[in-house]
Amino acid sequence: MARRCPLPPVFRACLATARSALLLAAGFLCTPAARAEPVTYFYSDLPPFEYSNSDGAATGLGISRVDKLLRQAGFQPKFEFYSLSRGLQALENHIDFSAVVAPTPAQRRELKISVAPVYLAELGVVRLRSTKRLSSLEQLQHYPYLALSETRFAFLQQRPELAAFAVKRYDIGNQQDAYRLLLSGRYDYYLCYHASDVALSNPMLVFDSFEQLPVYLMLSRQHPDAERLMQRVDAVLAKP
Repeated sequence: MARRCPLPPVFRACLATARSALLLAAGFLCTPAARAEPVTYFYSDLPPFEYSNSDGAATGLGISRVDKLLRQAGFQPKFEFYSLSRGLQALENHIDFSAVVAPTPAQRRELKISVAPVYLAELGVVRLRSTKRLSSLEQLQHYPYLALSETRFAFLQQRPELAAFAVKRYDIGNQQDAYRLLLSGRYDYYLCYHASDVALSNPMLVFDSFEQLPVYLMLSRQHPDAERLMQRVDAVLAKP
């Protein structure tokens, strides 16, 4: 029977190194992937960007963008529906994220705002096809108009030329009521956020877009982990 020749020391060292590398690789492959950190996001009724579908689940153009961003940042988002007032209160307690349109200086002092917008929303009016077309907020302030009671358009307060803008505003509870009042002829315009490439539910109605506004992710500055959470979001938004 042939005798095995002992391997030279240099070969034995190489084999030991290779064996160690294989063991390390096997250990790495067997290590479970880091689990996504659960976070909460509050949304309200703001179609087509944020709303609940027939099953009660969060949906909309904005929800899709926010969901993608938070997952890219390593989070597992849970979407919870609140009225705007209750949602803002929840931000002080158990809710992590939400969104804000064109934040004002006062809102930036109160809230931790993402470094860049998550998406853009169009501001404009819905009207009957037979109603006069408008092209600006300056034109709208001369007419009575509808708006969702929880949509405050805080950024408009920063525009001196729109000082009397809220005088002719009539608050309604939901989009369906707004459309009903337009179709009945009681009001001519409904001021809202929309997306021009999304068809309105009634073919008799059209949307006049005035301007595009940035929508940012936000956290309450009172949140104990606001800096760390937003840093992870900002890192994703900063990527080219």
